[in-house]
Amino acid sequence: MIGFCVNKVSTIGGAQKAMSWHYQLYYLSLFAAVITSIGMAGLLWFKAEKSEGVNPLILSCLGVAFWVSGHILINTGSGDEMELGRALVNLSPLVAAFFVHFALVFTGYSRRPVLYANYGIAAAAALTGSLSLAGNLRPWSGFNRFYQFDDITIGVAAVTALYCIFGHLWLLRARGKAEPKRRMQITAVLAAGAWGLFSASAFLFGSLDMDIFPFPVFMLPGYAIILVYGVLRYEFKDVNLWASKSLAWGFVIFILLGLISLVTALLASIGLSGFIALPLWQIWVGALLVFVLTLALYSPALNVAAKLIYPGSRINAAILKKWQEELEGAENWRDLSTRGTNIMCEHLGYTVEVKASPGAPELYSNKPGIVCDRQRGIWNFKLAGWEEAAPGIIRTAEVFGALLKASSVKLDDALRLAEREKAVLRQKHLSDLGRLSATVAHEMRNPLNIISTASAGCDAEIKKEITHQLGRAQKLIGDLLTYSGDFKIEKRGLNLKEEAEYIASHYNKLGSRITIEVPEEITIQADSHRLHQVFFNLLDNASIATREKENPLILVHAAKSNGMVRVKVYDNGPGISDKIKDDIFSPFVSGRPGGNGLGLAIVERIMEAHGGSIELQKKNNWSCCFELQFPLED
Repeated sequence: MIGFCVNKVSTIGGAQKAMSWHYQLYYLSLFAAVITSIGMAGLLWFKAEKSEGVNPLILSCLGVAFWVSGHILINTGSGDEMELGRALVNLSPLVAAFFVHFALVFTGYSRRPVLYANYGIAAAAALTGSLSLAGNLRPWSGFNRFYQFDDITIGVAAVTALYCIFGHLWLLRARGKAEPKRRMQITAVLAAGAWGLFSASAFLFGSLDMDIFPFPVFMLPGYAIILVYGVLRYEFKDVNLWASKSLAWGFVIFILLGLISLVTALLASIGLSGFIALPLWQIWVGALLVFVLTLALYSPALNVAAKLIYPGSRINAAILKKWQEELEGAENWRDLSTRGTNIMCEHLGYTVEVKASPGAPELYSNKPGIVCDRQRGIWNFKLAGWEEAAPGIIRTAEVFGALLKASSVKLDDALRLAEREKAVLRQKHLSDLGRLSATVAHEMRNPLNIISTASAGCDAEIKKEITHQLGRAQKLIGDLLTYSGDFKIEKRGLNLKEEAEYIASHYNKLGSRITIEVPEEITIQADSHRLHQVFFNLLDNASIATREKENPLILVHAAKSNGMVRVKVYDNGPGISDKIKDDIFSPFVSGRPGGNGLGLAIVERIMEAHGGSIELQKKNNWSCCFELQFPLED
């Protein structure tokens, strides 16, 4: 390899002259390349997942730092320092071997013999160059020393060049077969390689007798940053935030330096070279103005940086405000999920599924989705199916997820408050209904008993009808007292299958076909008497609904899911009328002639007393399905 560096002074025309700005910047670029290479190696070590491909990439970054350090020592050192610099420069084949190792394992190739051969050939070339300390040092174009090829050095440089060419060709070959995310990473690595090749090309100018200042070296500090960032941005999401902020501050510093340079030049041009000798208060005022200007520039600079780091995100304050208002208008969890899905689909232009609810909702497909739920009282969101998305799109999803989380917290608080208010009103209603029911029961029992006694001498048919109607009246009174009374739940461990089969046996004797699909091991904590009431009500309704069917079917199915025991009672009867679906659990709403409309209302109260719930659901091939949810308890 060829290299050179500048001293603090140049010897042009026999006279010592202070370095011009481009020599100073060249000198700083070499030191910056060392610092950025070591910094990127540290970032990989502490932040990247420790996979097989990370270690050679770390060593490659460190190798670049040592190689550039060699050029610095050649120019600024003397004696042993200069010879050490030449040895470091001649280790370049090992640096290239680290990159080849990374390219191989990064694309899934890990045959040990090939990896050993890779390092063996590179080590031999590096050792040959370092032990011979090959390469001439001579002045060139204002530099005191630069590194010139000789016969041995040409061989060392040739090995390095072949390694670099092979590594990039290997990546280019693998790119066409790689998955989308890996393809984007390989593209970033190839772009970094092109950047590095252009930067290092300046080291050839002296040996080729090109009287051109090596300006491309100014780009060398960016090589390690682009290489590492190109790999990490698709794996380690926080690096994008870090890069965005760093780039924004870089813009601010660049603009400020430009303004300071312009002001300095203007002041010097008008003869105010002594402007630095200012009073202290003027310096403070100037510093304050610089600080204000920095704050004013940072926000637009951050926006520009975000567009460069996150291409395709297309979000701003106005869009975020619109999303927030749309989400906060949701009235329930289904509404919130629907609004979120519509927002994401419209913004991104393809299908995105959004789910939000306290009960660990599940996505219906493997398409990109955002799930927001409450675990142990804490709301959070997670992304699913975004592995192949670009960082800008992922950032959009993350920002939207944060808004969805905030809206979920607000909706949860609002629903809890509404539920508490509803519970208070309902309890008052039940209390009033209980007093009324007790009064009605007391006042009606005596007349009913008198009617029953008086009917003893009636015709058999009349007596039978009176007895039937008296039974209906007694049942209505009993259901009223049950619904409006206080529920005392005495829980104990019950085998769900045994309880379901016990209730089903009563209906099977009457000709109903009830199938029980409940695993033997499912046990729930429940009140036995109340559980029987639940099953009797549901199976009684199903039995009556299927009575006129030629092939009546009733199924009781149970399974554990998301911390709940879910029991589903199906039947193939006529189903629930659309007119009463929304009020099916309200008292005095009945779906069959002769019903008092209290059966399902009682079932709902029993399930709530157990900490569970009951829902009417739609299921394919079944006309009616009620789902009971019992919480799993230790």
